[in-house]
Amino acid sequence: MPDYSYTAKDRNGRVIEGTIEADNSAIAAGRVRELGYEVERVRAMDPRAARSPHAAEPERGGASSQTMGQRAKENLVYPVTSGIGLKELAVFYRQFSTMIHAGIPLYQSLVTLEGQTRNEKLKEIIRSCQRQVEVGGKLSDVFAGYPWVFSELQLEMIRAAEHGGLLDEMLNRISDYLEQEIKLRRLINGLTLYPKIVVFAAWMLLGVRFFVDTLPAFSKLIIGAMKPEFHYTLFDYLMDTVFSMLIVGAVVFGIYAFCRIVLFQNQDAREKYERFKMSIPGIGQVVKKFALARFGRSFGAMYAGGLPLNTAIRVGGDASGSRVIQAATQRALFAVERGAGISQAFQETGVFPPIVLDMLHTGEQTGNLDQMMTKVAEYLEGDAEAKAHLYSHIFAAAVGLLVALLVGVAVIKFYMGYIGGMGAAVNEAGGG
Repeated sequence: MPDYSYTAKDRNGRVIEGTIEADNSAIAAGRVRELGYEVERVRAMDPRAARSPHAAEPERGGASSQTMGQRAKENLVYPVTSGIGLKELAVFYRQFSTMIHAGIPLYQSLVTLEGQTRNEKLKEIIRSCQRQVEVGGKLSDVFAGYPWVFSELQLEMIRAAEHGGLLDEMLNRISDYLEQEIKLRRLINGLTLYPKIVVFAAWMLLGVRFFVDTLPAFSKLIIGAMKPEFHYTLFDYLMDTVFSMLIVGAVVFGIYAFCRIVLFQNQDAREKYERFKMSIPGIGQVVKKFALARFGRSFGAMYAGGLPLNTAIRVGGDASGSRVIQAATQRALFAVERGAGISQAFQETGVFPPIVLDMLHTGEQTGNLDQMMTKVAEYLEGDAEAKAHLYSHIFAAAVGLLVALLVGVAVIKFYMGYIGGMGAAVNEAGGG
């Protein structure tokens, strides 16, 4: 029985590393979860390294530095960006499915995919798959070593395909799911584009020092061009707008990276953040509906692919991207495993809205859980999209009105100072 090394986290967020024996990576991951840990990565160990302790020892200054570099990437870089986009993954799965469906052998398909892939990181993974297939191994064992690239949903579907012999169909389903996820992300980016443009224009017009002297940066640039003694040059304008924006952007990215690398590794902290985000009036419901839509779509895809119900529920919760929904699905899963009905178990969590519960109940009664979950995902996405459109326009209008108000205050202050100066000059002339 082969050995697998694993990296997991306990309930307190502490990192646990160890090895475990199992027939495959899926069983290994399940055994780690039975220990009460949250699995982060499961990798097949090299049998030669397991037999020879000296073979596993890195050479000084060579492999050890590579190992440290790899660990640094896994802990610091990959939680922020994997280096492989969803679009590249979707194309990879689609091409892979087409080749397998056409009857091309697995190894030859991987060789062809390597030649068609431009992303070097993905090329490296494909080469690892080739070596694994040559010795009779499984694709899922290779993919499990790259958890920052291949989600658990993808791994579970590929494992099911390897057991059921429907690799081409499952790869096609994964590609469909990823394309839908890309569409959803583009939708969110499109909805937030107009507010971003308004904020950018306001920043370039007002500048940071506006909140000190209440004079817009663009106005100061014009005055400085007409009156050099005003001492406000183009460089000052760029410092006030562009460079200050870059500083703020760096700070925001630093906070984002800190949250992804450190804070969100603690599951309790992440769940509290999710609950706070969902409690924000208006926007919170949009965020929750998009997360529920991801859960419904992934749950439907997994169940339609022939995976067991408990696996579909667990992986669907993970694919939602929300710790709140993930924790709720875990509680529902425990209730289902104890014999409770699916809709009843989800209702007891207090997280899922009536529309989801009704569709779950209907799917439970008719045996069409996958179709019901796909339909409810489409409904939630449409509802969230409509509300997101509304809130984005409200936000953009509010920012525009705020900018107009601030500029109006600056203009009024300017003219009040100008009129006050003229009055003082008249009084002095009359007194003289």
